[in-house]
Amino acid sequence: MTDLRIIPSDKEYKNQISDIIQGELIDLYGANGYKSIMQTMMRISRKAEREIITNFELFAGLSEGVFGKVSESKILEPIKMKIDIIGIENIHQEEKIEIKSMRVLIADDEIEILSLYKEFLESKGREVITATDGRKCVDAYKRFNHNQSENYFDVVILDQKMPFMTGLQAAVEILNINPQQKIIFASGYLEKTLLEVLTKLNKAIAVIEKPFSLDVLDYMINNSEIFERLEKININQEEKDITQKMSEIMTVLQNPI
Repeated sequence: MTDLRIIPSDKEYKNQISDIIQGELIDLYGANGYKSIMQTMMRISRKAEREIITNFELFAGLSEGVFGKVSESKILEPIKMKIDIIGIENIHQEEKIEIKSMRVLIADDEIEILSLYKEFLESKGREVITATDGRKCVDAYKRFNHNQSENYFDVVILDQKMPFMTGLQAAVEILNINPQQKIIFASGYLEKTLLEVLTKLNKAIAVIEKPFSLDVLDYMINNSEIFERLEKININQEEKDITQKMSEIMTVLQNPI
């Protein structure tokens, strides 16, 4: 299923964002200063310069770690203001592009619940692939991502307790294929699952506590802010102990914006 909307070209918009971020930093710190800042951000995030300067949310998270408290008023506010302006300008360009519906992979060994998830999400316009255990989920992930130039699935939802391979074990294999894949764990034991994920993966990942309503599931899938806030925790987690990480993740999950 596809949807036609009037939005700016994603590539063009990212180029505009990179121009703004580069220009602002060079104006403030010069060309050499810009290079030094980028090297620091790339080292912290393990991401390429292009990824950082075309993603304002990622840049903002790194900026706080590099510049401290002054980053908000001195750097981020001027950049955000300029990005908002180009966003408004692009609305009036009326460039029609095809937007693919969100693709979701769900693994749960309770077939009736799995069918319920699938029917509900498809009614919301999602493309849904299901698997009844962790092993089948990983196989499906590999099959649909084979020879894909971009990630096939926007989000993967994993029941933690499944036969043959748990959700956590499946997540390990999926993240080995694509470390940036968005994953949501479904578990009846929120804190226990978070602790297992942090211990095994050393990564902040979304967890939705069972039982949950279908509307909550749809909200989690669509709430990019949750994934962005978790990614900030991952970027800045090296200096924190596991208790502090747990506290920060719980705050994100229990107080979604």
